[in-house]
Amino acid sequence: MTKKRIVIIILSVVLVGTIGYGITQGKGSKKLHAEITKIEAPEQTESEENPAFIKEEYASVLPEGTNIAPEGKVDANGFNQTFTPRKAVDGMTDGASYWEGSADSYPNELLVKFKEERNIHAIRVALNPASVWGKRTQSFYVTVSYDGESYETLVEEKAYDFDPDRGNEVIIEFDDIDVRAVALNFTANTGATGGQVAEFEIYSR
Repeated sequence: MTKKRIVIIILSVVLVGTIGYGITQGKGSKKLHAEITKIEAPEQTESEENPAFIKEEYASVLPEGTNIAPEGKVDANGFNQTFTPRKAVDGMTDGASYWEGSADSYPNELLVKFKEERNIHAIRVALNPASVWGKRTQSFYVTVSYDGESYETLVEEKAYDFDPDRGNEVIIEFDDIDVRAVALNFTANTGATGGQVAEFEIYSR
């Protein structure tokens, strides 16, 4: 038997095997695709959003009473660039209307003094609620003065989260007290080199 004939026989065997395998697979494929499950699409009149991507709407609940901070004299132990203390009690939180403590000079103190004794029960510290003001954590403690001269701690130091999805605000409530001054003392801020306050509000009933 010649080499040429042997090669032809081998190729024929391979070809027949390949065709047979293809037919077998074809039959198997038909069998695999024979059962089809039909799913009805839900009726929909408007676009829908996956609940996991829906942002919860936040509504700020202010403390009871009136914000008396604008009635007092605001001051600080320093400020950065044009972000002066007065901007923390001007009733605005947008744009550049905020106080920022001196860079890398903690503790940064922001305080409000009153001409006479005032009864208070809560404070609100807020930043610009716009999303561009990303979430940050600021650590501070609250001191008060009963005579306008000496100060003592009312609220111990704590790290507070400021989140634009939650109004970028922190509300601290306490028992009614009579004071002549209230101060925020910042010791850290993950979003800047100094404490930041767009609005420092002090509530009286």
